[in-house]
Amino acid sequence: MRRRLALLAVAVVAVVAVGAYLLLYGTQVAYRNPVLANDAPDPAVIRAPDGLYYAYATQAYFGAQFMNIPILRSPDLVEWELAGDAFPDNPEWAVASPGDMWAPHMERWDDGTYRLYFSAARRDNDEMSIGVATADNPTGPFTDGGGPIVTGHSFSAIDPFVLRTDGKRYLYWGSAGEPISAQELSPDGRSVVGEPIEVLPRSTGEYEGLIEGAWVTEHDGMYYLLYSGDACCGPEAHYAVMAARSESPFGPFSRNPNNPILEANDDFNAPGHHAVITGPDGADWMLYHAMVRPETSFRSLLLDRIDWVDGWPVINGGNGPSGCSADAPHDPPIPRLPLCGD
Repeated sequence: MRRRLALLAVAVVAVVAVGAYLLLYGTQVAYRNPVLANDAPDPAVIRAPDGLYYAYATQAYFGAQFMNIPILRSPDLVEWELAGDAFPDNPEWAVASPGDMWAPHMERWDDGTYRLYFSAARRDNDEMSIGVATADNPTGPFTDGGGPIVTGHSFSAIDPFVLRTDGKRYLYWGSAGEPISAQELSPDGRSVVGEPIEVLPRSTGEYEGLIEGAWVTEHDGMYYLLYSGDACCGPEAHYAVMAARSESPFGPFSRNPNNPILEANDDFNAPGHHAVITGPDGADWMLYHAMVRPETSFRSLLLDRIDWVDGWPVINGGNGPSGCSADAPHDPPIPRLPLCGD
């Protein structure tokens, strides 16, 4: 009899807990991908002192309006709105709008100002290069530095990323079959100093004919280089996210034996070119683009939690982009419940 009463009490507590959850949060899933059903390729993201998240993307149309570098804003990484265009007019050294403006990266400086790094085609030779602009707040207005700080062959100098470590900042970039490279930034972030370091060469792996979109994050004393390859776009897109790790931000990096960590599934194609950010819940989240099947052009904005398993990042259990999730970056965290069924 006592055993039955104990089991009944446990059942009652469980029902009350689920009821309270549903009362507070409803019966809807926490979120569905895409979190923004608009072209928003190559996102980078920061959290500003105002508590909001700001994402910056490759050129795209929003309705009938063309944005050279769209700025998006969100309170929680799930609900996004357009906040403006970082460059209503392209810099003078770059090809005029709608010339190529790709894959920006944002960094907040020690004095509270911002540096926006971006890839643009040079007006004088059409080579892709990396420039930098400054602003007092994350939505601008931005003032261009007056010229590129890195130029490479073809489109090898694209996809800038900035890592701060040991009191210095380093600029990473790479594509077009070249290795991912890094170079120290000047104290003001407006130029590079020293010589570039080759951080990660491409390999013979399935998605590594071309590697790009580097993002370095630290976890448990290790540096994780997350990168994408090898054909981002169009009907023949073949794109995924891989991971490598090292005790040094400059390598040598050991590739994850379970690469890729994020690849296509039945719902989404060519996921990649990601950003990593801590959510309001304190967990690590990946913001990235993918094409919603059967789309072969527009790359929507997606979000998935990063789980760290045996020293490696895992996305959605290795099943590709999630269609929906009972997890969301809420503060405080919402308990996990299996609410993703149709």
